[in-house]
Amino acid sequence: MEQLIVGVDANKALQKMPLDSLENEWSYTLKELHEVGVQIHLLMTSSKATKRGIIGEYYRSRFISFLKKNNVDYDSIQYCNNQYVKRDKKLAVSKLDIDVMIESDPATALYLADCGIKVLLIENRYTMNVKHKNITLVSSWDECFMKLRKMSHEKEDTKPFVHLDKERRKQLSKDEQVDYIKSYKKYIKNLQINEQAFKRGVRRFKLLYYVTLIPFSILYKSKIEGIENIPYQGGFIIASNHLNSFDQFYITRALKDRQFVGFAADTIKNTVRGKMFKFIEGAVFIDRSDPTSRANGEEEIAKQVAHGKIALIFPEGTRKNKTEEGKKLLQLPFKLGTVSIAQKTCTAILPVSLYHGKKSYMKIGELQFVSPAANLVEENHKLEKTIANMTLRSMDEDKVLLKK
Repeated sequence: MEQLIVGVDANKALQKMPLDSLENEWSYTLKELHEVGVQIHLLMTSSKATKRGIIGEYYRSRFISFLKKNNVDYDSIQYCNNQYVKRDKKLAVSKLDIDVMIESDPATALYLADCGIKVLLIENRYTMNVKHKNITLVSSWDECFMKLRKMSHEKEDTKPFVHLDKERRKQLSKDEQVDYIKSYKKYIKNLQINEQAFKRGVRRFKLLYYVTLIPFSILYKSKIEGIENIPYQGGFIIASNHLNSFDQFYITRALKDRQFVGFAADTIKNTVRGKMFKFIEGAVFIDRSDPTSRANGEEEIAKQVAHGKIALIFPEGTRKNKTEEGKKLLQLPFKLGTVSIAQKTCTAILPVSLYHGKKSYMKIGELQFVSPAANLVEENHKLEKTIANMTLRSMDEDKVLLKK
């Protein structure tokens, strides 16, 4: 039987459930669910816990200590900023393929329910008039356990994943496409990852970031807008227009010490940039002329995103300013790979626009989700338009500067 995947509104659920021995009952129920094969992901909503640096580390360590003290079983913690709680919870629910969310806030519950997520909403004085086909009101952890146990028995197994080529995928019906995406997500999550390499890459990236912080902050300085759109949790894709070989360094300034991985041409493996990418384990090298190499590279990126990494992809496929013809264009046409990976991993795309005029500009848009049933051509066009519009706004700002 396939595992039921449950998300728990960790901090508010503890505060709102009407029980005498709240913490013990909460931890006991999660332990029972774990024992019957339910996967538990805790969604911690806190602006303090999503801060970078010492403050964030302190509050995250306090929360983890609380979980250990109360013997709470869980598979992962997803930190959500309570200023952007709906966005962050939707990202967590999508990328983790959560089947049902235990929620305490009616507004968030309704938002998730509208997105097609089943919600067990904890009863309180604010939930009396909440009605939605995807929301079930519950009054106790006992009731939660019984309903989740029932859902676990009713969950259908995902069909085994079988690779289909592009032509065969085009022939799938909507329902078949959704099934294909679900089976791919399960397949990619079950692929083995090198945990040591993951951790080593993060350490090396942070080391390189702080070693180069001062010179890179001067060399790759830009006016950044929309930094609040970057979620704390990983497992999403950054999609940016591609102007030159140093675009990733501008993006690093916005992400700070957060590691990301991206595609790189195997022709640069032995260059200074290539060696740096290898050192931080931040590149998947591909032969752009070889379809098999490209397909294997896409699967490797998808695997890393599915396991919580941030991916940086340039949907244009190459630098716009590489040719004189490209320099005359606002941006090159986007390839479908970015939206395809987002769809198959059920994660979100963070659109980024770079522009260099009198000053350098970086604009960061809101997360774009690509549902399993979505049309990739339409989603790709939406992404192209979003990034192009941000670039045009940067150009307008730069024109104002030039007039001064």
